[in-house]
Order: sequence, then C-alpha cells, then structure tokens
Amino acid sequence: MKKILIVIADYYEDISSTLLKSANNNLNNFSIKVIRVPGVFEIPVTISKNIKKI
Repeated sequence: MKKILIVIADYYEDISSTLLKSANNNLNNFSIKVIRVPGVFEIPVTISKNIKKI
C-alpha cells in the first residue's frame, strides 16, 4: 500500500480541515499520516524529519 504524508498548518483551521476532509475522501487506497503544525514555517522541517519514517 502506498503511503502519503499530509502536513497541515492550522493557522486557518476552517480551510485546512476542509482540505483534509477532501483529501481523506479521495485517498481511500493509501495509508495516510497527518501531522499538524502551527504555521507554514514548520512545514518544510516537519516534512524533512518525517519523510523517511513513512
């Protein structure tokens, strides 16, 4: 099974939660790991620390 990492910046929580809901509905055949971060500056660091763990 293919794996997907989704990193969400919750600064605009109403937008990010809608995007996550849509992603979950469309990616049924994948193993999904979701990590929430406080803002956009944390996204690249979070991806680089977790990309090999998936």
